[in-house]
Amino acid sequence: MRSGHIQALQHRLFYGWVIVAAMFIINFAGMATGNLTLGLFVIPMGEALGMSRATFGWLQTTRRVSSGLTSFIVGRVLDRYGPRGLVVAAALVIGVCLLAISRINASWQFIVLFGIMGLTGLAAPNSLITSVPVAKWFRRHRGKALALATMGSGIGGIIFLPLTQWLLGGLGWQKTWMIMGLVFMAITIPVAAIFLRRQPEDLGLNVDGDPPRAAGGPSSGPGGRGHTEEAAWTVRQALRTGAFWKLMAVFAAAGLAQGSAGLHRIPYWVERGFDPQTVAFAFAADAGGAATMAFIAGMLVDRFPVRFVGTASYLGFVAAMGLMLVGLNEFFLFGSTIVYGLSVGAGMIVHSYIFANYFGRAFLGSIRGIVMPVTLVAAGIGGPLSGYLHDASGSYVSSWWLIIGLCLVSAVLVATAKPPVSRQAASEAALAG
Repeated sequence: MRSGHIQALQHRLFYGWVIVAAMFIINFAGMATGNLTLGLFVIPMGEALGMSRATFGWLQTTRRVSSGLTSFIVGRVLDRYGPRGLVVAAALVIGVCLLAISRINASWQFIVLFGIMGLTGLAAPNSLITSVPVAKWFRRHRGKALALATMGSGIGGIIFLPLTQWLLGGLGWQKTWMIMGLVFMAITIPVAAIFLRRQPEDLGLNVDGDPPRAAGGPSSGPGGRGHTEEAAWTVRQALRTGAFWKLMAVFAAAGLAQGSAGLHRIPYWVERGFDPQTVAFAFAADAGGAATMAFIAGMLVDRFPVRFVGTASYLGFVAAMGLMLVGLNEFFLFGSTIVYGLSVGAGMIVHSYIFANYFGRAFLGSIRGIVMPVTLVAAGIGGPLSGYLHDASGSYVSSWWLIIGLCLVSAVLVATAKPPVSRQAASEAALAG
């Protein structure tokens, strides 16, 4: 989209909302890459290729660890150049990998292709590429903007989960992967190439679409309400705060928990005797819950401390896993998946929002690029860990109790992770006092 067209659009709509819409669509298409639907392939591909549950866990591990290896570089590139070129290149690589998966005949090929997909940075949960740019366009409306962009993943899950199961039942796993690769590229590449931009200042705009402010004066919000400038923490400054390291521990524990649960929940319910298509619809409800709660959580974090929303999210995971442990019928199946989805939706907003809220947007990509590898590696460990526990005991029960414990730890840590105070802010507060 040319700059003249962008300026014309700006008279009618702040371009940041175009960025939000583009990221919504990209997140939607991302559900075709096996983020949530991989569990549907566990049984058919396991039988065809002789893959154990632990091997499927290593798929997620490879994808997440490889994404972690490039996270800091991806974050730096986002800060400096923006997301457009990154998304186009990443979508092309991922699409080719999905097409290649349809031709594999050994598990190691599957693992290698998932690792290549992870290197792009676009295939990971809470992707830096789809969340950092949105946070850079907004401050007052950051929660709402992130919520709307993140909802794309939930809506994508609602569509792609039953669609994938339908394709698997009718065409088999090879053609299903091929179709998903083509769909993902057809949606993502043109949207990214046409609409994505780095930050409002590149187009002569201000954050939130605010008009230019007088030199030395506060920015004006709705109703003339003034807003102080957002703190701009450098990476070095952020690393010196206790809040940064507490959040690192929160997302490491939560990543391990969600990595342990994410892949194995679908085969768990199928092995308990539930029809695979019913399970697919239940997990579509999971995605619907995530989309709904992402929107609600986005509204909440703009009004209440984000750490409290995070606490509720992790307690929700505890409830969802508890329902799995006692689940006997469809009521427990749908109840567990919906509560889990609600918790995921809130968690995605917390993860995307809290670092921008605590440390500002100037170096957000670089700061999150340090945390993301730890989160992804922890999540990567969880998948095979649950697989090994299942293969050794024939049950997922011990894994579910481990997840409950990890989520309780995350809830306590995030509840006590208060925003850091910069030296400048502390000095100003002392002078005001």
